Amino acid sequence: MTFVTKKAALASAIVALFTLAACGQSEKFNRAAYDVCLTDAKKAGSKLAGATFAKFEDAKIASSTGDDLFRVNIPYEMNGQKALFQCIAEKNRDGSFKIAD
Repeated sequence: MTFVTKKAALASAIVALFTLAACGQSEKFNRAAYDVCLTDAKKAGSKLAGATFAKFEDAKIASSTGDDLFRVNIPYEMNGQKALFQCIAEKNRDGSFKIAD
């Protein structure tokens, strides 16, 4: 293996490690965004407080690269009707989330 090939292989390995680390953080942040939106949907006095919401695995969560805003779509059922709860969660500097203004 030549020096250039070794260097390319090392660079690929480093990129793969960073990608895996980012994926782990991504799921952690997605789950936190889901949790804050679900809590907001179920809060006392909410029209959806009595709804049955989908699990994290069935929700759709999207964020833009480098953006601290997460769009969270959680399917729910209430009174025999299926619908979608939509929420924007904002990541704070400490890694916690809040409902975006």
